[in-house]
Amino acid sequence: MSYNKVVLVGRLTRDPETKQTLDGNLITTFTLAVNRANNGEADFIRIVAFRKLAELAHTYLQKGRMVLVEGKLRINKWKTNDGQSRSTPEIWADNIVFVDTKKGDRDVQDEIPYEDVFDTDAEIVDNIPDDDEPPF
Repeated sequence: MSYNKVVLVGRLTRDPETKQTLDGNLITTFTLAVNRANNGEADFIRIVAFRKLAELAHTYLQKGRMVLVEGKLRINKWKTNDGQSRSTPEIWADNIVFVDTKKGDRDVQDEIPYEDVFDTDAEIVDNIPDDDEPPF
């Protein structure tokens, strides 16, 4: 059994590039900068989108936009002119989710107050045990 799924959240390092195949399908590529855990370093991951997803990426994505990408890891392998083996990892996107809004779009509140989400006047349930043990 094997499982190949990648989920990344990052910002585009430049505007996407779109090409069309001979049979009319779109292929859009872009690079995503994905921060490592709180050490200030980032990985730069090549993302490839096909067909309708490529059209969506071409139309709506731009440099600096934060997105979540779900896809599959692919390793491209080839030989250089002098015979050396090379490989490049890339993600073939299955889904792209916009994490932020485009510049110039409507103002979106960064944080929603707790009181707006949870009713502070709700009744408190008295039968909740004080320990952290699950009830089963």
